Amino acid sequence: MLEHWLGQPSFPTEKVENEMRRLTALTAVLALFVVSVVATSSDALAPAPSSSISISVSKGSLTYDQKAFSAKAGLVEIRFTNNSTAPHNVSLEHDGEFEYGASLTIKKGSIYTFLTLDKGTYHLYSSVGTDEDKGMSATLTVR
Repeated sequence: MLEHWLGQPSFPTEKVENEMRRLTALTAVLALFVVSVVATSSDALAPAPSSSISISVSKGSLTYDQKAFSAKAGLVEIRFTNNSTAPHNVSLEHDGEFEYGASLTIKKGSIYTFLTLDKGTYHLYSSVGTDEDKGMSATLTVR
């Protein structure tokens, strides 16, 4: 039918279908390769923390288990474990009243927070209710 319209033989559809199947298969393989490269290299793109500190609250306690911490300047991982059923968090102040950052407030559990910190002294405290007034505070020295 097409050859009557154009005055030439029609295009062999079987050959086109075979080429389309090969192209589809090649595209699927290439897509799988790209996904695997992205998946394996994404971990390499995440920066490693320069330091990690662990802060915890014992069951029934209104203070952090430690009063002084130290870390290297750069990306600092703050691991906060609350063994109490009361909600607490870890907030940071720098240079007096400058609020630098905070973890999420949690009950009985653990959370990780990452902050980029310069050299200096930071005041750590729980900003929940009157926790800080009751003694839930500590000092972080970044060198």
